[in-house]
Formats: sequence, structure tokens, C-alpha cells
Amino acid sequence: MSQRLIIHQFGPIADINIDVNDILVFIGSQASGKSTVSKAIFFFKSLKDDLYRYYLDCYNQNKFDNSISNFGKLAKQKFVKIYGSVLQSPNMRLEYRYRDEVRTYIYASQDNHSIAIEFSNDFVKAFKQIMDKARSLHGELHPKSSSFHSSREISAIKSKESELLEDIENELNCLFCDDRDIVFLPAGRSLITTLSQQRYNIDMGDERLSNGDLDANSLPKLDYLTQNFISRIDQIKPIFDKGMNNLIGEYHEIYSHNPETIKTIILARDIINSVLKGSYSSLNGIEKIAFADSKSTLINFASSGQQEVVWILLIIFLLILNQRKVFLVIEEPEAHLFPVAQKQIIDLIAIIVNQANDSNYHIGNQVILTTHSPYILSSFNNLLYAHTLVWKSKKLEKLEKVSDIVDSHFWIDPNRLDAYILEDGTARSIVDREIGLIQSAEIDRASNIIVDTFNQLFDLED
Repeated sequence: MSQRLIIHQFGPIADINIDVNDILVFIGSQASGKSTVSKAIFFFKSLKDDLYRYYLDCYNQNKFDNSISNFGKLAKQKFVKIYGSVLQSPNMRLEYRYRDEVRTYIYASQDNHSIAIEFSNDFVKAFKQIMDKARSLHGELHPKSSSFHSSREISAIKSKESELLEDIENELNCLFCDDRDIVFLPAGRSLITTLSQQRYNIDMGDERLSNGDLDANSLPKLDYLTQNFISRIDQIKPIFDKGMNNLIGEYHEIYSHNPETIKTIILARDIINSVLKGSYSSLNGIEKIAFADSKSTLINFASSGQQEVVWILLIIFLLILNQRKVFLVIEEPEAHLFPVAQKQIIDLIAIIVNQANDSNYHIGNQVILTTHSPYILSSFNNLLYAHTLVWKSKKLEKLEKVSDIVDSHFWIDPNRLDAYILEDGTARSIVDREIGLIQSAEIDRASNIIVDTFNQLFDLED
């Protein structure tokens, strides 16, 4: 069952009501609401991780409260961090349906000076049940009358606490109908790449900082999602200290029983190297791209396209390498990229979308894209059409011929994709369900306007 997002009078959005499919593509002009929608979906789905940390804090601090209001306050703070000013309309309302009985609502408070967050009865009931379980186990394992435990008792306590955390995780996965990791890749990544490198220089003792020429407090104030993205980059940089090929070599033994997985990983690596025109590595915090002619460039001196795309590529690569279940939001993957590279990005995204797993809640992974590029839509259409041709034919000969043109790892089931154009505060579907493709008229609309201007000028020629 698809989850559902409803937004009413929030930011540039007047009214939308959409299912959250496995692949969601939002296209539209600037300030049309693409980021508003993608951030909303991210916010509601990421409450699962926030709730897990909340239970963990309650357990560690021995402070248990069956009222969900304290968690609601934390959720409101996060919402404001993501959006900044949020009270554009006294009638604003956002609703997310994880399933019919489990929902979260956000709306303007009665005094219209803040926002309010509300959870459905089934959500609150599940919240209390998990809290009661955590409280009960804490009372059992840490009675006030006992202040000393033997090493064997400590080991037993840790084992039961580990079981509790696993139970909480499983129950939250059931509550939110999702067990995927959540990753948000914001726009402006070339700046983020530069800032990440700058932060590293400061942490290592930048001379300008020690001389008083650079104040750490004067660095740009970054929004919540950008800060999280930089933190993620800092955590995974060391993984690439030996380069991608050595990293793949370490996984060969792990996947020795599954040559298809190794094939997929190598395919992903080849796409990444093709987009970057080289191979990425990070050693002692120094990031560089090495080229085939034995030359290399530091990442902060690479092209804007390479800086924009490098961490999209590397994060997806790690997700593929580790076979992780993921809900992935990518803003403007096409930024500063030539159309061929945009097509390759979509091929790589298709690999992660199609990555199989044993989840009880979904088949494959989930990706949301915001874009301005018709090339992104055309690239998706190629992959949709390849799947449709094989599905209609059901012949081995057709499958092989299609595979020669489009690798089967990239094929996308049209039932898993929705594409919307955001305009005039609403979201209009641009998928032709009858043929399973994004409507070509919508893809060509921008270029048609440009061509029409040229034709009008051409008609004036003698």
C-alpha cells in the first residue's frame, strides 16, 4: 500500500494530494514547491529514526513519559529547522499517512504564532506500548535496591537491552511501514564539497584560524539538511582512503557466492568513473580525482559538475556495495552536468532502485528526485520503455535485444514510478499510464517555447 502526502496552503503549495511511490520525480520552475514537497516527505518518514533515538534517551536517562507531547516538541523543532519560517498561512496543513490508521498532522496553532503537531490515535497507542515495554525492562534490569552486578549479570543485562533495542526498531518499522535508511542529498553540493574541505583544514589547524585571520564562528550558517549532509560526508570519507578498486576488492570475498552482486557493483563503479572522468579517493582528508593519464586534481579544484555530483555518486555506490535498504531524496541531480552525464546518473539511480532485498514492507528501494531538466525525464523514459518492451513481448529474443541497448539492471517498472509537474501551487501527474511513459509533450514543452520563438523570427526572414 502506498503512503500518502497531503499539503494545503504551505509555502508555494496551495493543494497537493499524492501517493508516495517507489520513484517520485518532481519537475517545475524555480520556487514552484519541489523542495517543499520532497522535504515534507523526508521529514515525516525520518520521524521513525527520531523516535528511536527518543526511546533510547528515555531508557538511558530513566525518564519515561507515556505522553507523546515531549516527542511532538522535538518533531516541531526539527520541522522549523528544515523549513525556517513556517507560518505563511493560518490555514496551513500537512498530513502524512503511513497507513490508513497511522498518520501525522502539522497545522498552524490556534494563536497562529507557531505550528502544532498531532498524531493519530493508533500512532499514540503504539507509542505508549513501546514506552511501557522500555520502562518495564528498565525496572526489571535496574532495580533501585541493587547497585552491584557481577560481570555475568552485566553481560545478561546488555543482552536483554540489545534485544529491547531490536524490538523497538522492529516495532517502529511496523508502525511506519518502512525499514529503510533515510538519506537526503540537498542541492548546492559543489559549495558543500568546498565547505567540507574547508572545515577539514580548520579542524587540522588552519594557519588563518590560529593567526586570528579566520573566525570559526564566522563560517556560513548552514541549514539543517546541509549540516547533516556534511556530517555524513565527513563520516564516510575515510572509507575511500584506498580508492574504489581496493574497496571493491575487499568485498569480493563477501559476495563470492553471488557473482551477480559483484557484477552490479562493478557496473556502478564504471558509471561513476565515467561521470567523474576519473577515480575518486580520499587520503588523510585530502580528496582528489585521478585521471587515466596519471594526473589528478584536488576536489576543490575540480569542475563544478564534478563537485556537485561526486557525493551523489559515492553515497549511492556505498549503498549498493553494502546492499542497504534506503529511502533516498536527491535534489537536482543534473546540476552542472552535461546531458550524457545526466543520463548516467539516472542509470546509477536505477541500480539502487532495483536493488532487491528481503524487506517485509517493500520490494527494492525508494528514490525521490527534484529536477529542472527534461533530460532527466527522457532518461527515465528510456528505462521505462525498455522494461515495457520486454514485459509485453515475454520472448527471450526480445529480452536479449533490449539488453544490448539498455542494460537490464537499469530497467524500471512503470508501476513503480510517478512524475509530477509542480505549477500554480498544485502537482499534476505527467505519466501516461496507458503506455507507461512520462508524457513527451511535457518533456518537450520548454524546448517548444524556445523553438517557437526561433520560428517566429525565422518567419520574418525575407
